[in-house]
Amino acid sequence: MEIQIRTWRPEDAAALAEQANNEKVAEHLRNVFPHPYTEEDAQFFINGALRTHCDRAWVRAIEVDGKIAGGITLTFGDDVYSKNGELGYWLGESYWNRGIATRAVADLCERAFRETDLVRIEAEVLTNNPASIRVLEKDHFQREGYFCNRVCKNDQLIDSVVFALLK
Repeated sequence: MEIQIRTWRPEDAAALAEQANNEKVAEHLRNVFPHPYTEEDAQFFINGALRTHCDRAWVRAIEVDGKIAGGITLTFGDDVYSKNGELGYWLGESYWNRGIATRAVADLCERAFRETDLVRIEAEVLTNNPASIRVLEKDHFQREGYFCNRVCKNDQLIDSVVFALLK
């Protein structure tokens, strides 16, 4: 299985929409990730990703054996947080439980620590997403904080956990 993290391309829109248009995917992500997820949503997202400056964020596709499997983003902090990055990632359901997210997170973090001056990468995960929590644990992220009723998703309050990886 070949996993590649690469820049989004305009021609990825249909494949992105196919993987993203899943309520099980959307339920663990921020509300800016719509459901249903249309090809127009995908085009809008990709256009924004291509306009994002590399010094502010790396917005990338996760490709498995030449096919779009999901996305991963590292947003760089600014001002007093300039040595920090915030990580987010998702996979289409057909790619779950295959070690793909674990490898993608490890690869992106390794690259970020090698190519930037980041010293810390953090990720906030909803507690109703144990698979994502396990990804971070396998990639040696440390649990740093637990927040009760932190997120309101689909009119439900959900706790979250913050994990961090230090250089």
